[in-house]
Amino acid sequence: MFVDYIGFNFDQNSKNKISIDNFKEIKNWINGPKIVAEFGDSSITHINEIMSKIEVDYLSINYSSETIKKIGKNCIINIPDKDIISQNPKLIKENINKIKLVIIEDFDDSMINSVKYEGIDVFIENKKSFLDTENKLKKYDLGLKLSGSNELRPGYKDYNTISDILDKISIPI
Repeated sequence: MFVDYIGFNFDQNSKNKISIDNFKEIKNWINGPKIVAEFGDSSITHINEIMSKIEVDYLSINYSSETIKKIGKNCIINIPDKDIISQNPKLIKENINKIKLVIIEDFDDSMINSVKYEGIDVFIENKKSFLDTENKLKKYDLGLKLSGSNELRPGYKDYNTISDILDKISIPI
């Protein structure tokens, strides 16, 4: 198993967002994975303010055409609700040059044609049974998003849940 990306919560609407100082301290320890600033539904003003103070490889935002149009950096698009795609089904295709990865929190087989394009990786979360998730990973060549707990303090985190999921994975690498 490989870790391709590691994300940090900068969402202005989250009570669990990381401070810039803690982010910088943790970032200095990381070697290998791409660094992602997660903004969710934050305003473009907030995103620009944070981005003026930090350096990351990618920005993660929720599925929103207005925000994608205003961001010049490679994006990771988070789809928190499968019904949101029906509001603007061509968003990913129209912004393919800005999008590196799509994360789907509640993946449904019917979504695959709206999100899977050459050059864009698709990750799903383990929401249902792991067997169902594992079958979808294999069927569509998807990645798996795992979310850890909040930092107890910089560098100290509870990884028990992630460890349990990794123990169940039987996909050969």
